[in-house]
Amino acid sequence: VWHYTKHDVVEKIIANHELWAADVAGLNDATELNLGNRRVKQALKVMKKGWNHHDDTAPEIDFEELHESLEAAGGRLYHGSAFVTCFSSEPDDTEQWQKYALADGFAVAIPRDVYLPVVGVHSPVPPRGPYIEEFPFRWLDLVFNKPEQLELATRAIWEIRNGEEEGAYIDARHDAGDDFGSIFRDHGSSGYVDAVASIKNRHFYREREVRYAVTRPDNSAAIHSNPTGPHTHLRITGAKLDPFSTAWEKQDPDYYQAEPSNLPIRAIRVGPGNDFAAEKVRLRRLLDAKGY
Repeated sequence: VWHYTKHDVVEKIIANHELWAADVAGLNDATELNLGNRRVKQALKVMKKGWNHHDDTAPEIDFEELHESLEAAGGRLYHGSAFVTCFSSEPDDTEQWQKYALADGFAVAIPRDVYLPVVGVHSPVPPRGPYIEEFPFRWLDLVFNKPEQLELATRAIWEIRNGEEEGAYIDARHDAGDDFGSIFRDHGSSGYVDAVASIKNRHFYREREVRYAVTRPDNSAAIHSNPTGPHTHLRITGAKLDPFSTAWEKQDPDYYQAEPSNLPIRAIRVGPGNDFAAEKVRLRRLLDAKGY
C-alpha cells in the first residue's frame, strides 16, 4: 500500500523512521465520523424494530442501556480514541498526487498487514493478561456502500454489547478493585471505533483508501500535539524484531517502542512534478545514510 506525502515530509519519514497517525477527528473529510455514527444509529433502529422478544433463542436486550453505551463510544471518537495513517492501494494515482503530495511529492510503499508499533515510553501499567485485543493495531478496509456500512455498524453494536456483558460477568466474579472486566469493555469499544473509522462517503471510493488504525491508546505520553493545529497524533515506526513480518505473533506484543526502528519501506515512487534523476540520487543517498 502507498502513503502519498509531500516533498519535505518524505525526508522526515526516512530520517526519523516514523509515520504519523492522525487523530480521526482531524481528518480531511470532517463528515465521515458523523456518517459512521449515523449508520450505527440506523442499524440500532432496524435491530430494535425487528427484535423478537418472544423468541426463546434470542437474549434479552435493554435497548435504552445499549443506546447509552453506543452514545458513550461515539463520543469518545472525538477525544483521542482513534488514530489512523492513510494509504492507497493505487501506486500511481493522479488525484492522490494532486491532493496529498502536491504533484512534486512522493509515494512510500510498505507491505499491507505489517505490524507498526507506537513510538513512546513504555506503559507504566503492567500487562493485565495475554489478550491480543489489548493491543489495538488494525488494518482497516474502508466501506463505501450503505448496505455494507449498515452490516458493519450492526457488528459494532454487538461488539459493544458483548464487551459490556462479558465485562459485567467478569467483574461479578472478582473483587471490584481488580477491574478485569475493563479488558472486555475496551475490546468492545475498540471494535466500535474501528467500525466507525472504516465507514466513508462513497464519493471517496476512487482513492482506494486503506488505513492503519490505533484505537484507544491508554498511554498519554505517546500522544503528541501538532505544531500547526489543534489535533493530536501518534508516531508509528517499524517493528524491532522484523519490520517486514506480517506474522504479528512473532513480534513482542508490547504496545510501545521506546525508540523508532527502520520502517518496512519496499519502494518510493517519485511524483510527476519532480526532476526524476535528481530526486533518485538524493533519495538513494538519504536511504543509504539511514540504513535502508
